[in-house]
Amino acid sequence: MPSKEYVLTNHARERMSDRGISEEEIELVLRNPEITHPGPCGDINAIRTISQRRIKVSYIMAGKKKRVITAMVLT
Repeated sequence: MPSKEYVLTNHARERMSDRGISEEEIELVLRNPEITHPGPCGDINAIRTISQRRIKVSYIMAGKKKRVITAMVLT
């Protein structure tokens, strides 16, 4: 089984739970974002619309993996 290209922080898991975002949605955003742009603290923001919800995932690179900091649904 291939390893994931990302790691979820505890904070990201909590926000995903709070906001009803699944790990599958996180993976879709990270694999094929519609938009990416740098964040204010050296992070990267990836955005994609999935099932009529615009999901933003913020991450930093940790070696070869993306370390997901948080996720949210944009309105």
